[in-house]
Amino acid sequence: MNTIAIILVIALVLFTIALSIFSRRFTRTTADFYLAGRKVGSFSNASAISGDYLSAASFLGVAGAVYASGLDGVWYAAGFAGGFMVVVLFIASALRRFGEYTVADFAYGRFGSDRVRLVTVVATLLVSIFYMAPQMYGAGTTWKILVGRGFFPAGADGLFLGVDPIYLSGVTVVAAIMMFYVAMGGMKGTTLNQIFQFWWLWFAMFLVVAFAFGQGFNYPAELKTASEAKLTATKTLTVKELTAVDAKTGKAPLDNAKATMSAESLAEVEKAIAAGDETVKVNVLLTQKNKLHDTRNMIFGEPGHRYNTFDQFSMVLALVLGTAGLPHILNRYYTNPSGAAARRSTFWVLIFIGTFYIMAPIAGLAARSRILDAFANGTAPANAAYVDGILVKSDALMPTIGQILGGEWLLGIVAAGAFAAMFSTIGGLLIASASAVGHDVYEKYINPNATEANRVAVGKGAVIFFASLAWVVGWAIPYTGLQNAYPALIAMMVTWAFAVGASAFVPMLLTGIWWKGTTERGAISGMLVGLVGSIAIIFMNISQQLKVPAFAADQGVVGFLASLTFPVLFTFPAALLTIIVVSKLDGQLPKNLDEIWMRIHGTAHERYERELGLDKVGGVFGGGK
Repeated sequence: MNTIAIILVIALVLFTIALSIFSRRFTRTTADFYLAGRKVGSFSNASAISGDYLSAASFLGVAGAVYASGLDGVWYAAGFAGGFMVVVLFIASALRRFGEYTVADFAYGRFGSDRVRLVTVVATLLVSIFYMAPQMYGAGTTWKILVGRGFFPAGADGLFLGVDPIYLSGVTVVAAIMMFYVAMGGMKGTTLNQIFQFWWLWFAMFLVVAFAFGQGFNYPAELKTASEAKLTATKTLTVKELTAVDAKTGKAPLDNAKATMSAESLAEVEKAIAAGDETVKVNVLLTQKNKLHDTRNMIFGEPGHRYNTFDQFSMVLALVLGTAGLPHILNRYYTNPSGAAARRSTFWVLIFIGTFYIMAPIAGLAARSRILDAFANGTAPANAAYVDGILVKSDALMPTIGQILGGEWLLGIVAAGAFAAMFSTIGGLLIASASAVGHDVYEKYINPNATEANRVAVGKGAVIFFASLAWVVGWAIPYTGLQNAYPALIAMMVTWAFAVGASAFVPMLLTGIWWKGTTERGAISGMLVGLVGSIAIIFMNISQQLKVPAFAADQGVVGFLASLTFPVLFTFPAALLTIIVVSKLDGQLPKNLDEIWMRIHGTAHERYERELGLDKVGGVFGGGK
């Protein structure tokens, strides 16, 4: 148990709770609870947006993906950082000028339909659940490394409810804390916490990079060294999978392991094989294949480890477009006092997250050699699992490299940064989910005449419900075996959330904001095509990775669709085309379309003129000279 690290994490938790209690006095109306009274300044909101955005996938997953996959991991940093360009150029200020509370409010106001609001609510909740999953998995993983103990009893098989009791303890602690502080402080408390948490996790990443350079790390030299040998990575396989012979190559993964692993590590694997239980899982180190060039070795400094040509493009597209489809990020723009402030916020966000995503790949590369050296001299942290000095779970990279570079103090700062990333993002997700239920459903349909106190109470109840749901999701992930199917699971799960958001929301937002011809039926049809299509393909891919025969790669069209790691290259154009075609066939535009267009694109002066009727005799929208 790492005492200093635990003390720093406890201090972080107590501080966030104190901020939430302090913010309670400012959470009396729904505008306060969901939007912090629309009084958050540009720099503050940019810090909060960055904290909301830099999730466990960013803090733990990006560096871990670079560590495990080299250049294929760098795509995550590039895509995450580039995503806000779509937001700032096409969406941010238009949403804020339009006003309201949520993305569902925009859909209703733009298209004038209860149906489109409810479809948007469902999509919001599904995207939020997809995005909660990696945060909760990161909570359990970090707790296991940091604390190494749990408060759930282990059964005869070492599990509790089918999962590691230490992991489940971390999931439970994070869910309980988030339930309390979001319900207590609302958007105001969440905003203050996100500002503090962002700067903590940014500083933690900066310290890791600074310590690496201070101890002799040279980026160009180490990139060259890492790329001179074939790329190796760990994989968890059952004995049956390890010994199964491929019909095409005539070789089993065991042959690869024998040529890659040390004699000592291989002896442990052969001992498990000799025991005769084919269901036993073993960790092995394998030389990786190049998915872009079959005849070339897979090396650290080139793409092709995780993704083929299609997935390379689809992943980057998912990350760039997905940012504009995350409800908890878009909702933050409603907290700005004006559209201009929303644009300024995004300018600062680009600087904040841009510098962060420059540092994350540096940390991933530095860890490649530093962890090997620590393993060789016997100083590698004991809470993480290794095969010949390579981490079994790359998501454990940041706490591990923090302890190697700076001892317990740096481990404590990094661990607190990891929890800060989870708290910050989960807080935004809980607010977004609560607003979808409390504001978009309860206030609009169930009890439109509810008092402010009742509305806030429903919002808090929704937070408690979704925090409980987050716990269930966190418990279920290791139960499914996903952590064995994907080497950088946190980054992968976040990309799935981005893919669903990009497919469901972005076509509707872009056409709704920039094309007058978009109709209500077109918007609904496009959202359903993007939402259902992306989720279906993701679950098909998961089934293929989990070796479900019906989704094997050789199963025709089903097998091809299941092989798509990221569906966006298909689902985004399909949703966009659906909106255009259905809208053209439908042609039922809102009667007050000019007024709606003024709300979206008009300046404050132009909107004021329209209210006074001056636009009918002159001005930009009035046709006068």
